[in-house]
Amino acid sequence: MPLTRLRNSLESALGWFDLGLPCEALRELEALPEADRARMETLELRAVLLQQQQRWEEAAATYAELCRREGAGVDRFIAWGCCLYELNRVAECREALLAAPPEARDQGLWNYHLACYEALLGRADEARRLIHRSLEIEPRLRAMAVRNCHLAPLLSS
Repeated sequence: MPLTRLRNSLESALGWFDLGLPCEALRELEALPEADRARMETLELRAVLLQQQQRWEEAAATYAELCRREGAGVDRFIAWGCCLYELNRVAECREALLAAPPEARDQGLWNYHLACYEALLGRADEARRLIHRSLEIEPRLRAMAVRNCHLAPLLSS
């Protein structure tokens, strides 16, 4: 029975989300028992809803919690960094990405985001190395890099 309630609440929250009503979706999640609110699937939906509402501090804290869980995907670390970026906490963005599992180093988007943070922190050589690495892995990221004022100057060198 408890899993049925959780499933129904998650489905309702997703319905509210699909309707563009993130506040109602969050209310649905907050009505869950504490143990269900701490479940991975609930936290993932909560993090996305908070991001959508630009509630960066809460979203960052939720992604931090997700990243502490075993098996956290690289995308969660990138999202955590993005939330911290919105809070102007660039050094913490870098730390969030560096906390990702070792396989992250082989992903273009991880290298791209880390390059951004390194550039913002004044570490041009490391940013240059990382942006070139990201483009080796995922050449399609070049379109984003040429529009990024912090990375574009590093592409030609």
